[in-house]
Order: sequence, then C-alpha cells, then structure tokens
Amino acid sequence: MAARKTTKQRTGGAKTGRAPKGLLIHIGAPKTGSTALQNFLLANETPLAAKGICFLASGRTNISHNNLFNPLRGPDAAAIWSDIADEAARHPESLSIMSSENFFSPAIAASVAQHMPESLRKTTRFIAYVRRQDAYLEALYKQKTKNGREHSLPLEFVKKHVEIGNYQTVLDAFADTVGDENVILRRFERSAMKGGDVVADFLGCLGLDAADSSFVQPVHEANQSLSRAVTEQMGALARHSTLNVRELAREMMRDPANAAPRRSGDVFTKDQRLEIMALFEARNAELARRYLKDDSAPLFDLQDLAPDMPDRYPDPEEEIALYAEAQEKVAAAIGRITRRNPAKLFRG
Repeated sequence: MAARKTTKQRTGGAKTGRAPKGLLIHIGAPKTGSTALQNFLLANETPLAAKGICFLASGRTNISHNNLFNPLRGPDAAAIWSDIADEAARHPESLSIMSSENFFSPAIAASVAQHMPESLRKTTRFIAYVRRQDAYLEALYKQKTKNGREHSLPLEFVKKHVEIGNYQTVLDAFADTVGDENVILRRFERSAMKGGDVVADFLGCLGLDAADSSFVQPVHEANQSLSRAVTEQMGALARHSTLNVRELAREMMRDPANAAPRRSGDVFTKDQRLEIMALFEARNAELARRYLKDDSAPLFDLQDLAPDMPDRYPDPEEEIALYAEAQEKVAAAIGRITRRNPAKLFRG
C-alpha cells in the first residue's frame, strides 16, 4: 500500500515562512470556499508579497480570475497566457498565484496544454478543493433552483447533472498536462483541512500560517445554506414573475432578525445520499490512489451515513414548518423592499 504524501511533499511548502516559486493556479472546485480564499488573497497582497507570494493582476477582475474562463478557450488564449507569463517573470523569486473556481474544467487544462508557454507550464501547479458529491449536488441544486434555472425534483436533478460530480475527468485532464505531481488535491472537509478552514489550509500548503499577525482577516459571512424551501420559493418567483430575486435574497440577509431560514441536509434523505455516493465510489477511490497516494480509506468521510447515524433530512413536521417560515420571510422581504424602494423589487 502506498503511503500518503504529506502536504510538504505535495507542494514543496516547508514551514519556512516563504512559499515555493513558480505559478500555482487555484481551480476551485465550485462551492468550496473560493470566495473566502480570494477575499483573503486580495486583502493581503502586501503581506503576502513580503512572504514571496504574488497574486497576479493579469486577467484578474477584483478578487478572482473568473472572467478569463471564456477568453482562455478562445482565439486570444495564447496572448493571455503570454501576459500571465510576463507578469510572473517580473517576480522570479515569488510564487505567482491565480484563482478561479471557473477553471475547474478540462477546457482550461486543454488551454494550458495548447497555449501556455512551455517555460511557464514547466513551473505550474494546480490546487483543487473537492466536496463530497452529495453535498456538492445539494449546493448546486439550491443555487440553480433559487435563480429560476432549475425546477426539477432533487433526484431528477441528480440524473441530469450527475457528471458534475465526476472530479476525476477534470483532475486527470490537468495531470495529463502537467503531471500527477503538479496537481494538488485537497478535501473540502473540516476534518481534512488545516484549522478546518480553506484559507488556513491553502496557506498551510504553502508553508504559511493563517494566524500570522501580519495578515488581515477579512470579515465575511459564514456561507450557511438557505433552506430548500426558500430556494424553491425564490425560484418560482424568478420563473413566473419579474421580481428581482437577487435583491430579495440580499434583503433577507440584510437584517438578521428577518433572515431567511438556513438549513442544510434538506435536499436528499440519508438513503438517497448513500445512493449518490455509491455512484462515485470507484472514481473517488481512484482519485485517492492517484492524487493522495492513499488506497486505505475512502476519499471522503462517510461516517454520518453509517447505519447507526440519524438522518439529517427534516421530518414531516419540520418540513412543513420550513416551508411556512420561508413563505413568511419571502413575503416580509417583498414588503420591506416595496416600502423602502419599490423600483428595486423588479428586474430591468
């Protein structure tokens, strides 16, 4: 049985207070705390530079490189990668960093293979955080439903989008381009991350300490999940009215006393979660073997799905209460916006 490589071995980031050189591209995946990490990188450009880290400005809009996703797949890809290589070359003693959850795609791996200058590609690594697929599909279901883009039942949604949970296809595309040793896989689980936090874990992979007093700690709201009931009601409004559901969501977060109900674990039952995870069992095992060098345990912690563990899915009484509360909070938020600035309530 192969031994798991340590973080130091996988990244080159010994506890020296300075990061290794080259280019490190954070590619998400989506729903794994990318925004929190990007806010940290932006807020700490100066102290990070002092520690040998350059958050590249090329192609970056505010906190991320998300807007490069389409251009890197188009006719200007070579020119964009060339600009990135030029900026990185201006900081030869630093580790250059890019970050975009949109980059979690074989199309970006193909762009790297075809258009990134070879001199840069030789020193480029990729780091990806992946979330347990049942939780990932739950988060995507709520996001797409809330925006009115999805109105399938949860299990229908899984059937339509199951390939989204196939992380192997994406990671293998990058590994085939830059080598397994240059793809860093991290599990987006509190028990698996340093300090139980994606920012602390990312910095730890670079040999840095998130508690360093030189770092600014951006204030950000914990990314708690809206209840399924809220997302479904907002989705219905998005599809069947001209109400601005984004403004509605902001309104329900603005006032904690009138906040929308938060709930996770309310999309799939425990048995359904087991079925979902069974779909990915073989691929997850291969990910652990190839990228973590560990075939002794599952990629993700599945203890909460053990036979003796309770089902987190709401019972009928709680489910009714969640839908009733959602209806009340959505209606109240509409009323507050109407009284304060009715023009904001509608799209366009």
